[in-house]
Amino acid sequence: MSQAQPGVVMVSLSEAYAIAIGHHRAGRLGEAAGVYRAILDADPRQADALHLLGVLAGQTGRVEDALPLIAQAIALAPEAADYHDNLGSLRRTAGDAARAAGQHARALALEPARAKAAFNRGLALGDLGRMREAVGCFRAALRIDPGYGAAALAAGRLLAGGAEPGATRGAARWLAHALALAPDSADAWAVVGRTRLVAGEADGAVTGYGRAARLRPDDGAALSNLAMATLQASGALPEFPRADRPEASWGEPLARALDLFLAALERGAGEIAEAALFRTAVLTIHRGMLDDARLERVAQRARDRLRRAPGDGAAAACIAHGLYRRGRLVTASRLARRCLRGWSEEAIRADPQAAKWRQVDARPVFLAALAAYRPRIAEAGERSMPVPPAAEGGAVLLVSVDSGYWRRFGGWFLSHALKDPAGDRVHVHIVNPGAEDRADLDRRCAAQPGRLSWSLERIDLSVHAPGAETTYYACARFFVARDLLERTGTPVFITDIDARCTAPLSPDLREGAGWDLAIMRDRRARGPFDDIIVSFLGVAPTAAGREFLGLVRAYIGWFFDRGRAAWTLDQAAPYAVLHDWARRGRTPRLREHEFLRLPWFDFPVKGEG
Repeated sequence: MSQAQPGVVMVSLSEAYAIAIGHHRAGRLGEAAGVYRAILDADPRQADALHLLGVLAGQTGRVEDALPLIAQAIALAPEAADYHDNLGSLRRTAGDAARAAGQHARALALEPARAKAAFNRGLALGDLGRMREAVGCFRAALRIDPGYGAAALAAGRLLAGGAEPGATRGAARWLAHALALAPDSADAWAVVGRTRLVAGEADGAVTGYGRAARLRPDDGAALSNLAMATLQASGALPEFPRADRPEASWGEPLARALDLFLAALERGAGEIAEAALFRTAVLTIHRGMLDDARLERVAQRARDRLRRAPGDGAAAACIAHGLYRRGRLVTASRLARRCLRGWSEEAIRADPQAAKWRQVDARPVFLAALAAYRPRIAEAGERSMPVPPAAEGGAVLLVSVDSGYWRRFGGWFLSHALKDPAGDRVHVHIVNPGAEDRADLDRRCAAQPGRLSWSLERIDLSVHAPGAETTYYACARFFVARDLLERTGTPVFITDIDARCTAPLSPDLREGAGWDLAIMRDRRARGPFDDIIVSFLGVAPTAAGREFLGLVRAYIGWFFDRGRAAWTLDQAAPYAVLHDWARRGRTPRLREHEFLRLPWFDFPVKGEG
């Protein structure tokens, strides 16, 4: 050391190193750095001080400062294996895996029994994609030190992410070794989860990620991984269906996944977990399995998200769903519109929630204008009624289809709807039928005089966005229902051609006695576009019934006329109209029935026929 200044205690070089290393190990890095520099001030050729000061710089993230310091140390002591090993680790941190691998190889050449150097070289080779060589290095580290669990874990992690044949099996063997050495290694259990997930073994992934999360309960990433695995194991995700997990069993794992995502975000998980939370919530709402308490927790998180990212559609949908459930549909519809400002038409149509919520317009000013609106789409086609309904008779069941749906379900539907001699009448509206369809309907009508009628429509929908054809077949029912209501003076019941008629309507419904509207609700609160299910919707020939059909017709037409029609428009329209009536104190005489518990129809039956 240099000559002491007044008041400074002299220490030997070995004592100075002991003091510096003591500070370093205790985490007092500033004090350690000061002593290392003092040593170098006294003797700039102190290789150990240069090396340790470089290690300290690397530990504090100053890799650019660390590299030249350790390089200087190597120049003074080229045979020091630990210098080369640490320089290699710094080069890897700086993104130079090739030079890092070479530096670790040099350390091993100088000290073949250095397990850490073999391990570090394996990491660098793994970065370079040289998987087999990397695994060989991890194996060598374990030969040198059989207790080197980090090497077994690194080999398992590397193979778990590889695409080579047998990589998954190899990963499992290495992970078993790592867990044998460290059974409470959260890192090892997390890699087990990842390996099982990649292999399509969702239940095994839940086990692996679950152990990792229990070992690190405050680790947001661990909880987020467990939530993802729980989702896949549930079978509720469309991309990961499971025949052994029927829909009735999805509620509990979906709720657990949401709770895990929320807990993960509270513990610092990032945007991936946040996005997954909102997507999972929307999925759970769609399945009719999200309770109000969890939805409110998700919505609170979504409000925070919208402050940071105003265009997040999934977050906005969660908030809107919460408002809808609390009866604040006007606010929900305004929120959806505000969120969708600036979205392209393609982006809206690519996002099912955005497309659905755009069609829910509960603003009073919009609904007040509908009474005077004359939709162009309602007059765009050429309609005719080759076989009109009989002048007398009970209620009419109305189905609206295209040629494909008619050929698939027409005969099957009629075999159920017309099997009872004293049953209901049926009217089929078909859009753009072929000659074969017309002949088929004429023949069937002749065989069922007074019970079966039909109409057709020729309309060019090619100018509308993709998918508008299917939406139109569903929506055209409301246009035709009004015509039938005026022509017959009897109730008209909209239904689906893939529904099974199980019994004739009750006398009060067939005669229109004491009611204006008969609706079917889905009590699971899946959204304003799924609340009123128009697989069964009756309209009586009353003033309120006629006004309702006129407003729904205008609502649907407004969206078609602007190229914004999409699937579920036929359900959003009646819901919005009835909500506005309730808001204004209008009280039509309603007959409400519960979806899937209707005594006259069974839903759905698309897999049959």
